[in-house]
This record gives sequence, structure tokens and C-alpha cells, in this order.
Amino acid sequence: MGNLTNAFAHTIQRRFWAILPLIAVLAVACGAAEEPAAAPVAEQQQDAAPTATFAPQMIPAATSMPEAPAAAEQASGSQAAPPAAAPAQPAPTSAPAPTAAPPPAVSAKDHATIVTEAEPASIGMWSEGCSAEIHSMGCTDFVSDFLTWLDDRTAEIVPLSGVESWEQIDLDRWQFNLRDGVKFHNGAPWNAAAAKYGVEYNAFPANPSASITWTGPDMTGEVINDLTFHAVCPNPCPIYPRTALFADFQDPEWFENATEEERSLNSIGFGPYKIIGYEPGVNTQFEIYEDYLPNENWFAQAPTIQYITHTYRAEAPVRSAMIQTGEAHWAADIGFEEVENVVASGGKTVSGKTAEVYTLVFDTVFHPELSKKEVRLALTHAVDCQTLLDSMFGGRIPCHNAISMNGTVGITAENSKWREYDPELSRQLLAEAGYDPANEININTRPGSNIRGLEIMEATIQYWRDVGVNANLNSHGDLGAAREIQVSGCGQFTTDPNYKALMDCSSREPPAPAYVSSHAYEVATSNEILDMQRFNNSRLSCFSRSSRHCTAEFEAWKTEANSIPEGAERTAAMEAIADFAYEEAIFLPFFEVVYVYGLSGDMEWQPYYAPRLRGNTMRFTE
Repeated sequence: MGNLTNAFAHTIQRRFWAILPLIAVLAVACGAAEEPAAAPVAEQQQDAAPTATFAPQMIPAATSMPEAPAAAEQASGSQAAPPAAAPAQPAPTSAPAPTAAPPPAVSAKDHATIVTEAEPASIGMWSEGCSAEIHSMGCTDFVSDFLTWLDDRTAEIVPLSGVESWEQIDLDRWQFNLRDGVKFHNGAPWNAAAAKYGVEYNAFPANPSASITWTGPDMTGEVINDLTFHAVCPNPCPIYPRTALFADFQDPEWFENATEEERSLNSIGFGPYKIIGYEPGVNTQFEIYEDYLPNENWFAQAPTIQYITHTYRAEAPVRSAMIQTGEAHWAADIGFEEVENVVASGGKTVSGKTAEVYTLVFDTVFHPELSKKEVRLALTHAVDCQTLLDSMFGGRIPCHNAISMNGTVGITAENSKWREYDPELSRQLLAEAGYDPANEININTRPGSNIRGLEIMEATIQYWRDVGVNANLNSHGDLGAAREIQVSGCGQFTTDPNYKALMDCSSREPPAPAYVSSHAYEVATSNEILDMQRFNNSRLSCFSRSSRHCTAEFEAWKTEANSIPEGAERTAAMEAIADFAYEEAIFLPFFEVVYVYGLSGDMEWQPYYAPRLRGNTMRFTE
């Protein structure tokens, strides 16, 4: 790789060393037999700018839970395979071309059942309801190979099956060389025209795409030849490959000719698995894609488990019980309390951070009270965060008051510290703001969004009521309904050709699909790129559907910051933006999310540093 790519890998490695102390905490809290080695002094987090750091086998450097006694037997949970159903840079930056893939590993069983906290609202890759959350792996990581991928084992940005290499050829332009012979699940060829189509679809703000909040809007693609295309940014984009981790692709001809219903019930990517069945409310079924072309990267290896069934249970103890009885082989977010139960049954657990922060997003645009800074500050000072979290997690999880995790470029000790619990100050701030209790301030949430999320939100409502706020909890049992609230933000106005120039979100009525203020909506929001650019382009931007903040001044500011290459100047610019978000109390973050995963005794898998699951990284042992 070029010098800048090596520098980026080194920067990422430094960032993740800062996260290792939490892994040690998890190892102690969850009973891991060994603690991770301390980071070398030269690589430790610097005082001036706490930047995150990867290390080999990085966060969440899975902390294994203690094995059950040898005499304990593990129920195999083996099932018959489901029936198939119809259905500004000084030098170019380049990526190494992948070499031939090693021989595929062999799995001892041909079917696995996995269980998450929720059913995805859609299994269509480019349909409303397919998100960056782990329950959406069936419309993302199983069926899609993205433009780039961050390998948390090596700290490098690497290609998956569809890309050979890339290089920066101008400040705003990156050339991608595609891999010959790759086909979509329906047999259509993967080529530069398909890449152009996907990049441009993902860059239109009104489309349901996760990618836009990392790369930003208004990307275009240019076909150079059948296997070469250029990704062209509207402004300088020095870290574009790092931001393209969610740039996904479907066969354009299929997508153009499919109905909305057909698009929501299938995904025609070229990832390691294809969808073979979907029973709403029951499960989604996957089979190995027989024409998948692996490469040498761990996350683009050949899959070994022939069939995977994804099912859903909202209650963590139920997900744990499914592991204990052999009904499931992999379970997300079972909680610390279930570790002993899983281990005693012959299963095992691993844990780690997910690059997510559990937060409330305040509607600073459409809500008459939350548009006032003093009211937002009052709501923050009203919550006794650490006491609350200690009661929920037994002292394992510290409060964190930044929108992105420690280690993100821009996040510091100062702009992530919890504001003092001070009910009297809250009442004073409400009085100064002229708070009108006739205007309710509600929280919109859904069961299962976090393992203790509903309880945390109930407690938060009570804290707010204690200082005189008229507050209520809206718990949406349906994931789709909760998502409608989240995506009814400023980016919905981008279909108006005048909006880009005006950026007048605050002067309009709340948009579709909800047409109401979101008040404070709850989300575990991730930042896989560990850079404030992610939130500059999403929850702070006039052009994101998830945003409840919009000013023309901020758009100019963040565009300039996003254009600065990796280094001290970029870090300082991103810190200034993170300071602004903190001082304005645009969000009410609570903590960095930690998952405990339950595994059957014969399942071999290590968690990724983010809430993502690639089915081809799972295998059964003998």
C-alpha cells in the first residue's frame, strides 16, 4: 500500500489501544481467564487528543467467558436444512490487490440458527427498514460485499470479493479496479456500470441508505471501462475508502424492474449468502451463494455453514435459553446476567464494545422546547447517569456523554464527560428558558433496542418529571413505527430542488413519514470509521433523514472539516465540532454499548468491533 495507507493503518492501530482498558474491565466482569496485554507506552493514548486505537485482534478483542466443566454436555441443536424457497494528498493512496484465497475451512454441521433482539423491518438491501443495526445483517453483511471493509484483525482497509484495488487520483476522485468474474445472486455481472449505479443510489439523501451518513451526499460514479470506475466526491474526500464500509450494491436491472414489494422481500447482492426464504414474524433463511468468489481477507473467506436461519426474540433471557437448549447457535446481546447460565449449559460467551453509543437525539428543529439550549441542558443535568447505570449493569459500564465512542477523531475527555447531576440547576435552566409544561417532551423508544434500554428510558422520564418536565414514554412495539419517527428528519426535504440552497429545515413543518416532532428519539448509534465525519454527515446535517439539527453555517463548517486529510489539523477541526455538539447539548448520550454474545459450545466465532455479523466468519468445530 502507499505511504498514506500505511499511515492510516498506524493511526487506527493507535486509536484502538485506547479502547483496550475496557476489554480488561470486561474480562474481569465477565470472568475471562486472561487479561489482554497492556499497550506499549509509545502507542498509548496521548493527553492532548484522545484518539482511538486498533490493535491486532482489536476491540472487541473478544473476551471469552469460562468454559463449562468438561463433563457438561452441549445439545447439538442440529437441524435439517431448510427447503429452498423462491424468492489533498501528496501521493496516491492504493490498496493491495487480493491474492488467491486459501482452501476453505470445513464446518462440522451444515445449519446454524442465529437470534437477535428484533426482526428487521425489511430484508431488502435498499428498502426502508434495512439499517446498520445487527438485526439487519440479513439485508447487509450476509448478502452484500461492500466497496471496502475495515479488517479489525490488521487495522487495514481491505477489499472484499468485488474489488481488486483502489487509488486516489485527485483530491475528490478515487479509482476502483473491480474483480473479474464476480456475479450477483441472479447471475448478472458485477461491473463498473453496476458500481456507478450503487454509488449514486447510496448518495441520494431521500433513499434508504446507510452509506450516505458515512460518505456524504452527492457522490457520482464514472465508468472508465468494464472493470474500472471512479468514485467522485462533491468536495475533497481524503478518507473516502475508510467511509465506504456501507457502500453496497444490487443488480441495477433487477432493482429497476422490481416492484417496491419485491425490493423489500429480497436483496440481489453478491455477498457470501443469498436469501432463500422469509416468513414475516418467524425467520429469514439463507444458503451459501455457490458462485461467491472469496479472497485472502478474513471477511471475504468462503462460507462453510450451508444454511443459516435468522430468528428473533425481544427478551434477552429467551435468547440465552435458546443457546442453552440448543435451539440456537449464536445469540446477540444476552447480557451479563446470562453468562453463568450459558456456560453451565455447555455453551460459551464472548463480549466487546460495538462502536455504538446509546443516546437520545433531541429534536432541536421542530420541537418548541427542545429548540432551546437551556432546556436541553436542563434535561441532561436532571439525570443521575452513573447511579442509573450502576443499578442496571452492576458497575460495569461508565457514563459517556459524547455522540461517538472514545477513540473517535474529535472526541476528548472534556467533550465526553457527564454533566453533573444537579436537579436545582435543571429547574433554574428551565425557568430561564421560559419552559412551558404544556409542551410535552417525550421519549420515543422500542423494546429490545438495548438490553436494558426500556428501563433506562423509564428512569430518565422519571428524572425529568422530578424537575417539573411534562414527559412521557412512547414505546413502539413495532420496529417499523419506531424507524418512521427516526427518519422523519431534515434530509427528507432534499426532494425539493430549492432545499439545498435554502437549508431551511427549521422553517418547515415536520416531514414524512411521521409528520410530527420526534421529541427525543432513542438509538444506539454506531461510528465504524471512528471519525466525527460520520455524525457531521448524519445526525448533525441538513441532508440526513436522521438529523434534527440544521444550519447553513454548520454545513459549511463540517464540509471544510471533512475535506482535511488525516493528521493534527483534521483532529483539531473534528474536536471543535464535537465540542460544539457537547456545548449545545444536541444529544443526550448515556454509554458506550457492550454486547455479550452467546454461542453454542461447538460454534467458532469472534465478534467484530462493530455491530455486524458476516456469516462466512462462523463455523462449527468437530
